Amino acid sequence: MKNFVRKLVLVMSVVILTLPIFTSTVQAETTEPEINATAGMVFDEQTGQVIYQKDADEKLAIGSITKIITLYLVTKAINNGQISEKDQITPTQAQASMTQKNELTNVRLDADKSYSVKDLYDAAWIVSSNSAAMMLADKVAGSQKNFVKRMRQTLKDWGIKGAQIYNVSGLNNSDLDSDMYLGTKDGENKLSVNDIGIIVKHVLDQYPEILQTTSQAKLSFPVGNETKEYESLNLLLKGNRDYQEGYEFDGLKTGTTEAAGESFVGTLPFNNTRIVTIVLNAQGEKADKDKRFRSTQNLVHYLKDNYERKEILKKNQSITINNKKYKTYEPVYTWLPKNYNVEDISYNVSNNKLGFTAINDKKTVKVLINSNGSSYLPFKKTDVKKTIHKKAVHKSWWDQIVEFFNHLF
Repeated sequence: MKNFVRKLVLVMSVVILTLPIFTSTVQAETTEPEINATAGMVFDEQTGQVIYQKDADEKLAIGSITKIITLYLVTKAINNGQISEKDQITPTQAQASMTQKNELTNVRLDADKSYSVKDLYDAAWIVSSNSAAMMLADKVAGSQKNFVKRMRQTLKDWGIKGAQIYNVSGLNNSDLDSDMYLGTKDGENKLSVNDIGIIVKHVLDQYPEILQTTSQAKLSFPVGNETKEYESLNLLLKGNRDYQEGYEFDGLKTGTTEAAGESFVGTLPFNNTRIVTIVLNAQGEKADKDKRFRSTQNLVHYLKDNYERKEILKKNQSITINNKKYKTYEPVYTWLPKNYNVEDISYNVSNNKLGFTAINDKKTVKVLINSNGSSYLPFKKTDVKKTIHKKAVHKSWWDQIVEFFNHLF
């Protein structure tokens, strides 16, 4: 009997000692989404709050995700009146020939035909037409090389460092003619997940109407003497193969090259805000064309299952930061892990554009929220260079007479 009791105590001791191990294992499994990709992120586009990130600083090939920058600058040119959606553009022979290559083609372009800026813009967004993006870049900047310089400057203006941008399409330079890129013959565009997050926030903050284009599941495009329909490459759109009810994706851009693998930047309205997902180089079988979208779905399911968007402060509510009292300008919402104690939240005055607005002694500041399991995009304040106009000096009539005679001799 004594031996039995000893054995029972021993067994119970082992069970008790190993319980924390099993518990921590179960908890660990719920803290990471299964994205099966080299890098990834999910963030709130309105606030810049990052809910999950993986290897967010690593520079990776991005393929046609490049076109988010390209088409941002085209959108800007249209809005500024530099070009019109009705303008007609004729492809070069090289641009038209590219659309005949199986590995580079989607919509067919003919060198003896003109296409509207609107049709090319839609084709570049919806089915990622490389030649359409090139034609638009030529139209806006006079050449693709000049346009790449604008892309680089835009990223610098947004505080993005170390970006590798060589062409407007996202292809490897080896697939392009020499007048279609800057850099070496084998150069490939590379950005980090953080870089892409900053870009997407700038683009959607400034031109949310882009989503009217990217949400289209089909493209109608003039080919020869008829109009052909092409399916969007975004398989998460309603009506497409990977659509899931309740997850209404309306953008944004796929990216595929040998170096980039299969990547995707997605966005959808969710819980009265807008969520952005990033998956770079999804892993899996080459024949599996759904892997980047499955990883994307895992990100939003992870968000829904583990987090909730809560109102943590009401309008005109006071908070204290470094012994100073601030009053909120409007209700404040943030994503928190489920069952998170709101009392554990602290606040910091922001040094960039992100955060909610608060007022201290008539001074307005941005405030960031500190909570477990989240951070913010490294979203820098854009420096606007002011043009200094020299004040004109008006000379007296006597000074003008003296100056006139001085110039005679």
